[in-house]
Amino acid sequence: MFDFALLIPLLAIFFIFGVPIMAVATHFVLRPMVRDVIGAIHGKAQAEAEDLTNRVSRLEQAILDQGTQIDRLVEAESFRRQLEAGGRGSDPPSLGG
Repeated sequence: MFDFALLIPLLAIFFIFGVPIMAVATHFVLRPMVRDVIGAIHGKAQAEAEDLTNRVSRLEQAILDQGTQIDRLVEAESFRRQLEAGGRGSDPPSLGG
């Protein structure tokens, strides 16, 4: 069967050499990897926020442009009505004679 007396030195060797080696490996390998993953997540969130800001800005500009176009259409309609009202009730103006 298995000799449990051999288990104590194996555990001692593992804790003396294995744990520090795993700690150093974790420090030099996993820590930069975790930093990169966190940086990527943060960069993605920041890019999404910038994209959202750009989209809102474009929507605001589109609304302002539509307001300007509506104002122009109202002016054009008012001008057309003035022309129609002025042309029906009077003779065309004479050319200086």
